[in-house]
Amino acid sequence: MSNITINQHYIPQCILANFCNSKAQIYECLVNREKIYQTHMKNSMMYRYTYEHSFFEVNKIEKWFSRIEDYAGPAIKRIIGLIENHDRGDIGSIQDLLNRYLTTFLVFYYRSGALLLEYSFGRNSREDCILIMTNKIMNSKYLRALSKTIIRYYNFAIIKSSSGNFILSDQYLSTTALSIKNRFFYISNRHMGLKNTMILIPLSKNYYAVYYHGDVPSYIFPNTINVLNDSQVSDINRVIINNAYNKAISYNRDALEDALTHFEYESPSEILAGSDGGPHFGATLKKEMFFYNRDQKAWEIITFANNWKMYDDVGRNDQCPCGSEKKFKKCCLDALEIAGRIIARFAAVQAFPFAMVNMARDAVSINATIELPVEEFYNSQ
Repeated sequence: MSNITINQHYIPQCILANFCNSKAQIYECLVNREKIYQTHMKNSMMYRYTYEHSFFEVNKIEKWFSRIEDYAGPAIKRIIGLIENHDRGDIGSIQDLLNRYLTTFLVFYYRSGALLLEYSFGRNSREDCILIMTNKIMNSKYLRALSKTIIRYYNFAIIKSSSGNFILSDQYLSTTALSIKNRFFYISNRHMGLKNTMILIPLSKNYYAVYYHGDVPSYIFPNTINVLNDSQVSDINRVIINNAYNKAISYNRDALEDALTHFEYESPSEILAGSDGGPHFGATLKKEMFFYNRDQKAWEIITFANNWKMYDDVGRNDQCPCGSEKKFKKCCLDALEIAGRIIARFAAVQAFPFAMVNMARDAVSINATIELPVEEFYNSQ
């Protein structure tokens, strides 16, 4: 045991270093406790013996990740250098380099603290999550196919915070839905490979790479470096912190304090379906996260019956019952109509309100690879 790495990082230090000050210090936040403190990056985004498992040789997984970081860290530095030295116009060379390492970035995602929590949700043994993780990241065919889907079918952009105010979540990369597709049984609306999804890949406190499909905010234009103002950076940080389960970090304390005002905790959820006396199928779903407020409201209406009922007999010009003091037509009407369209699909066939992915309607392409569910489980009764 003398050769074991005790503190094993679930976000690589080669990433954390790009969010640190000159003394390798960083602000870290416990999102559920709203506690912010300064720490050295060696003590940030890690657990003791994170990747140890009795099935594997001691330190084996940690050493494997270290080899990946040895080439990924310099690659990220090269990407940042290309961005900083870019004048204007086409950013094809930046995109090409990011595309080359996209599979590695997906490995960083699947090994992250947030995913480890999702893998362990509802399980008795912490070791189980390590086996699920290794199953994900050793499936190179799947990782290459998902990377190819993102490269081929998503638009690309770079976003910049001139003040270095971007934060980083314990999920590493962040995703958000740009609209509601459906209430899916196995996955969430923000899974990679779906339409109307935005993927944010951290490069540094100043830069994120963005892959997206659908109606992104008006300040993000494709194939360019988009310089965001403070309000727009706050918008992006709201997405990032809501991808976190336990921790987020930042170069600036103020950025974390602002992001925390938008944080809403939600654990992974366990979904079961099946007939009495027959097989029951289930899945663990990650938190739903919508970029636009109208979609977040619509999801709450779909999810909670009481939210639907409070809009009964409300006229367009009546005061909205949500308490905003706005007229209904300028507040929740759009959200109610979105929710109605989703619910109508199930009502038409009198189905349980969960759906499988319809590739022609929900995926970016009929040939796309959809991000795999966190983990399915099958129980017979």
